[in-house]
Amino acid sequence: MIHRLRRTALVLLLGLGCGGSPAASAVELIGLRLPVLGEIITARVSELRSSEALWNGDSDLAELNRATDGRFADALSELVNDPLPYQDLHGSPMAQQVEVLLSQLLEVDADHSGSIPTAPVAAAMARLKSEGKTLTLLNLLGEIPARKVIIRLDLAEKRLRDLKASQERIDRALAQFPRLPASPAASLTPGPYPILTRVSTIALSSHPEPLEVTVVRPRGAPILPPVLISHGLWDSPASFLGWARHLASHGAPVFLPRHPGSDIQQQAEMLAGRVPPPSPQEFLRRPGDVRAVLDALDAGSLPGGEGIRARGVVMIGHSWGGTTALQLAGARSLPGLLWGDCDRTGNPNRNISWVLQCSFLPAANPASQADPRIVRAVAVSPPQGLVFELGSRDLKVPVLLVSGSRDVVVPTDPEALLPYGNYPRGANRLVVVAGGNHFNLPAGADSDGGPLRALLLHWVRGKSLNLSTRLSDPRSLVLHLVPADARQP
Repeated sequence: MIHRLRRTALVLLLGLGCGGSPAASAVELIGLRLPVLGEIITARVSELRSSEALWNGDSDLAELNRATDGRFADALSELVNDPLPYQDLHGSPMAQQVEVLLSQLLEVDADHSGSIPTAPVAAAMARLKSEGKTLTLLNLLGEIPARKVIIRLDLAEKRLRDLKASQERIDRALAQFPRLPASPAASLTPGPYPILTRVSTIALSSHPEPLEVTVVRPRGAPILPPVLISHGLWDSPASFLGWARHLASHGAPVFLPRHPGSDIQQQAEMLAGRVPPPSPQEFLRRPGDVRAVLDALDAGSLPGGEGIRARGVVMIGHSWGGTTALQLAGARSLPGLLWGDCDRTGNPNRNISWVLQCSFLPAANPASQADPRIVRAVAVSPPQGLVFELGSRDLKVPVLLVSGSRDVVVPTDPEALLPYGNYPRGANRLVVVAGGNHFNLPAGADSDGGPLRALLLHWVRGKSLNLSTRLSDPRSLVLHLVPADARQP
């Protein structure tokens, strides 16, 4: 039971960053609803401070601990007082999407209407960090504004069992997928071109704010086609400057729009209560942002884009930006059975990214967003299994799909392997990164371009990709190419 509780706590900590109301009173009681019987065992937060406190306590768990001669004391103390391994995800893009798990795994006392107001938790995490205190489950529980929280082990056990089974399937499949050989140094190191970087703006008809575009280009005339990089939910171009600089140093002009309706600034405004969450219409506006950059290049009106026209463009996106890249490559949101699962929880392919994908539903339509100026696309960790359930068959250009084998936000099985089975046969490729998660594949300005830099450069150069293509960084994560005959229908 303690082991299952530990794993539940890890899942919960992924989602501690959503908006909510100010803190009222700290949690005093924790309840564990057990599997099968549904029985709830309670413990006081104060009893979990030490083994001695639990031994001398008067809760159900304290009595059980004494009856078993202290068997639970050390395990519980370790559980609630150990540093939590997911603390680095606080404030990260997409981390808030774990709210769907919170709503299923936690029950809050009736005084707080059965919901989890997590903005105070986010504030508590920030205070703990600023004060140099260790982020532990016990410290965080002391800040949740409710008297009692019940952890639904009866629900968590099945969900965690499903997650484990899915991960085991990916691990078995990964062992069968060939490794891409180590890349030559020339593709891993910066290229010969000096880089110019500037931030420009262009007006948008779809948004009151101008569109900010970071331009990273080689000095002089580029030798590679233009590249656009679209960031994910509540992120910014800064997270992808490592990619941009590596590509620009090899001769590609790179343009990174900052999507104003779903960037990191929008998140800050939302958490401050000044704006609502991203509108479903953002699903359609994001491709419009990209088209605005292409139009500005064609018109010669984008500062920093002088001499560059939107021809033979390569579109790259991460997370929601990957979804945007797939839209512009031709994937459509056709009506399908899976859309009916947004209000149901029984589908085995359901995952965290469905929270975001289901939010697209009011705006989704079958019209194609494909842009003929884009000739190749890269989608890294894109939510797609639901929104493009049938429409990925309509992809118009070669797509490189990349997934991390340890991505719990956009898992490989339902969001990469299964959708890839619907991609048109031909030039599309799927690469699974062993040990990759939702946050370690992008590369910021302080990086060397990350584990995908040689792969992205290869795709931007328009080259084919096969089992002998040398693209892995020998000092980083290993890239596995999924054979065409391994695709799931």
